[in-house]
Amino acid sequence: MEIRRKQLSNSIHPRNSRLGRRAAYGVLNYWGGFSQNILAELRDQGYTIFAPSVGPLSSNWERACEAFAQITGTITDYGIARSLKFGHAQFGRNHSGNALVPGFMSTPNSKINLVGHSMGGPTQRLLTHLLTFGSPDEMDTCERKNVACSPLFWTNKTTSYVKGVFAISCVHQGSVYNDYLQSNAQFLKFFKNFILILIAGNEFDSIHIYDMQLDHWNLTQGDNELFFDYLTRILQSPWVDEQSNGLFDLSTAGLSNPLLSFVKNSPSTTYFSVASLTTKYINGTSIAETTTSPFFVSSANVIGCYNNTNFPVLKTYTRRDWRQNDGQVAVASARGPDSGFIDFIMDLRSEFEEDLVLSSPLSSPLKGIYNYVGALDNTDHFQITGLFGLPGAQNNLFNNIIRTLTAIQA
Repeated sequence: MEIRRKQLSNSIHPRNSRLGRRAAYGVLNYWGGFSQNILAELRDQGYTIFAPSVGPLSSNWERACEAFAQITGTITDYGIARSLKFGHAQFGRNHSGNALVPGFMSTPNSKINLVGHSMGGPTQRLLTHLLTFGSPDEMDTCERKNVACSPLFWTNKTTSYVKGVFAISCVHQGSVYNDYLQSNAQFLKFFKNFILILIAGNEFDSIHIYDMQLDHWNLTQGDNELFFDYLTRILQSPWVDEQSNGLFDLSTAGLSNPLLSFVKNSPSTTYFSVASLTTKYINGTSIAETTTSPFFVSSANVIGCYNNTNFPVLKTYTRRDWRQNDGQVAVASARGPDSGFIDFIMDLRSEFEEDLVLSSPLSSPLKGIYNYVGALDNTDHFQITGLFGLPGAQNNLFNNIIRTLTAIQA
């Protein structure tokens, strides 16, 4: 693999909206935690990095539309067919005049790379799909209604506008822990605890903690409504039972639904994936390692022994594949979507560029399929982003992810 240095546009889509673009409360970065700003450090190296802010509990479709609007500096258009189907507003927030990538899609060469973590994986895969194939359903509906269609949905594209995709510990085939939480009515408690950990030790406004970005569902926070009251109202509303939210998209049961199964890889895009691993497999069960962050010990152990024969996807790989995990995502799900993956093992923790090259296969990565570079041991779901863990612990990882994307041949 040849490493070539050049300017890079790189989009990072975390599952958690507010933490992607800026530090929460001025101190906490999704990418780097309290003591580091990984995105700023990459910019200092000469890379162009941008981070859209997307709905943390929204569907991948909605999140892809939100990211596209921010990249292009336009009004968020969720699609007329989609909005009619689910009964929410077609248009969302207005980003006009604030394009993250001015001139994007103006020429066939205006391509970007996408990096995603957790739910960011299926979101960036769907965004890449729409930027390659568009949406026939949206185009047909626009034609019948005689209205203009967002360029995101155009089906006459002659190229993909995404050069490379890198998926970090992503939920490509659903999360069995999400299934467990929903079946035991524990999701609200889990999400509240997650928010509390992120803001621990900070002074914060108990009202404006988190932007859920559900305006188009008319689920906005009241002026004096406490955030956790607002969150409870969301998760107790009819919205939670819709098939257009992150809870549905993260479920293993929903993978075969046409709402999710239509997504294809772009034949001209190079995809990579890396898993994180914080469990040890012993006699058919995976248990959390001692290095696991306390927040993920329980979830790692739940995934490590979870079994539900009602979900066909759990039969696609071995029990070990589905039980080895990072506290949120099983290795089987992190490697790639159900369309498959190939091994392209590299040492992403190499300190030097030469060592990264030596660790990689002699052949070039394939386009149109996920090139799985391996699992990072003793690393849980947030340690891999630098959110939990020692400052600088993931510097080599992110430098090598950028080097890998930079090396992709057009």
